[in-house]
Amino acid sequence: MKHRILAVGVLWAVLLAQVLTPAQAREVSAPAPAVVNLEQVLEGKPTATVNAGGGVTLVLATAGGRFGQDLTIMADGRQVQKLEGGRFIACARLEAGPVTYWAIAEFTGGAHCCGQFAFLARAAAGQPVRYLGQTLGYNGGPRDFPGSFIARQGQPYFESFDNRFDYFHASHADSLLVNVPQTYYRLTPAGLAVDNLPFKDVYMKEAAGVDSKIRRQGTPQDGKGEAILRPGFSPGFETMMFADTLGQLLVKRTILYLYAREDKLAWDTLRRDVSRYYLTSAWVPQLQAEILKTMQEHPY
Repeated sequence: MKHRILAVGVLWAVLLAQVLTPAQAREVSAPAPAVVNLEQVLEGKPTATVNAGGGVTLVLATAGGRFGQDLTIMADGRQVQKLEGGRFIACARLEAGPVTYWAIAEFTGGAHCCGQFAFLARAAAGQPVRYLGQTLGYNGGPRDFPGSFIARQGQPYFESFDNRFDYFHASHADSLLVNVPQTYYRLTPAGLAVDNLPFKDVYMKEAAGVDSKIRRQGTPQDGKGEAILRPGFSPGFETMMFADTLGQLLVKRTILYLYAREDKLAWDTLRRDVSRYYLTSAWVPQLQAEILKTMQEHPY
């Protein structure tokens, strides 16, 4: 994975303020972070020290397993946090007014897992560096940092993905719900928190695109499908599989509406279209209960 080292965009912000209205300026991407590549620093060495800028030093060490690395975060002569994980890919430093944020990308390893990010913050010059926590992992390696930081309503956010619906009535290879949908973490000097509400427009736009696909696929030549789910490899509702991609699209649109906090629209359209495109709606109550249970596992 290639990472570009980019200067912090102070001049960028000044120029944008001259050409954009205040409302427009609140919605553009955040300034590009300074990125340090960590992928090669341990090659042939048991330990390595990397200057992450702003008074933060990263000490990497090899650990057990193919992907095993430890990363000790040092700031101002003290240990802030020790991360024991997979393979650490990069560290980004973002200046947001008086606050400095650091994000550390990690690939945990595994066939279908996991990119995740750890965050630090210094509230202002002279203040201690604080460990804010980690994002939930999603399928695949961590994405590049440029473009991951977003400014909305004057607040910095970090865009990641929600992978809770991977394997939802489909194999990983057949699933249309891997890393669905995007999820947004609000960054403050006090902590890291999921806050998707300011991005309702993102979810509604994506739901509209899924709705178009549903309408294109929803009129098969041979009439309605038998049911949205079919029997699985063993008895029980939890092992049933989607009968076709149309059923997955219906659930994907439902999830996007739920993220947009359009709960009534989510369930009304699911019930309507299962009835429209399948001979039976028998599995809708069970699907609704399972989706709700899955949504309640993590904040959204």
